[in-house]
Amino acid sequence: MKFSLYFAPAVTGVALVSAVPWKRDVDPSLVPEFGVTAGVNPTGTGDCDGTTNSAGNIVKIPCSCPPDRTSFLQSLNANVNAGKVVNNPSVSVTFPTDDSKDSQLARMQSAIVTLQNLNGPGIGCPAASTTFLAQQKAIQDGTAIALSTTSTAAPVPTQTSGIVDTSLVPEFGVNPGVNPTGTGDCDGTTNSAGQVVKIPCSCPPNRDAFIQSLEVNVAAGFAVNNPSVKVSFPEDNSKNSQLARLQTAIVTLQNINGSGKGCPAASTTFLAQQKAIQDGTAAPAPAASPAVSVTASISASSPAPTTTSVDAALVPEFGHAAGLNPSGTGDCDGITNDAGKSLNANVAAGHVVNNPSVQLTFPTDDSNASKAARINAALVTLQNLNGPGVGCPAASTTLLVCRVPFIS
Repeated sequence: MKFSLYFAPAVTGVALVSAVPWKRDVDPSLVPEFGVTAGVNPTGTGDCDGTTNSAGNIVKIPCSCPPDRTSFLQSLNANVNAGKVVNNPSVSVTFPTDDSKDSQLARMQSAIVTLQNLNGPGIGCPAASTTFLAQQKAIQDGTAIALSTTSTAAPVPTQTSGIVDTSLVPEFGVNPGVNPTGTGDCDGTTNSAGQVVKIPCSCPPNRDAFIQSLEVNVAAGFAVNNPSVKVSFPEDNSKNSQLARLQTAIVTLQNINGSGKGCPAASTTFLAQQKAIQDGTAAPAPAASPAVSVTASISASSPAPTTTSVDAALVPEFGHAAGLNPSGTGDCDGITNDAGKSLNANVAAGHVVNNPSVQLTFPTDDSNASKAARINAALVTLQNLNGPGVGCPAASTTLLVCRVPFIS
């Protein structure tokens, strides 16, 4: 009898211990990838680029989203072990590990609700900061899971190196990320009306990625993301072959991320190069930087260059650094122009070469009149740096402040 009294608690104890739930972390290889990188094209107001919606527009997301992968996995593990979202207990979660359609969808749903409630009930990152919804739809439709916003859907050859002569692939002629507006747009080419065309700041794409897509298309004989569009890449130097290569580059660019989803032609000089070939003129070289454009303008309109330049020690300092306090709309507190070469050309000509009606001098003595003349020469050079009246404002320097003591 005593033995049975002693044994009963032990059995009860074993039963209590065995009732404690067994917890373990999820298999991270089964956790869907975000498919989006945090901090892309910040607007200056805390928003960055997320996924592209069904209308083809980039959805703005908090720049801190998606979260750090490690912290996301920690939150997901906590939710799965609890059987619910710990920050929003009314939402149940499961994480089955088999490969059935229902299990894949359950895992995806757990990832989505974890993401959306990461920092509290309904406080987290939006689904648009990942490709989770696209992956979810792909599972529901029975198609391949979209792990990345830039993955290609068509089955195409993967070993493409050497298919085309890369020296025959036209240069973009435009750099990405120039003068961001803060809404995801940047400067592209200049249209026939003389206006700069706005393009996505991510365009043109990475050159290596573009060439890889081009080679895939050429190997297939069509744009793999838009199979109705045929492509070819003949390597001879005939007019027709040059135009065929340009057309292949254009359709590759425009369909690089999907059917009709890519970069616009205005993010390159492809159309200008195409017209030059059609007209029988030399294809335009890649777009020059503002400093080079200024030099070209000077060399075209100024007299023969002189070997005598101004004494750099006498040229007034700008008094401002470039790139201070960017507003997110392309404005800052300073400038980035190489005005020294332009000033030399202007002084040599005796007038502003980009605005010949404006006379200037650069005397080298230390009188107040000469100091004022030098500052004035610097001011008019600055204000006409890229054309008549097209340059940097005086407020981007301290030149006006410097001039006051010499003219008062």
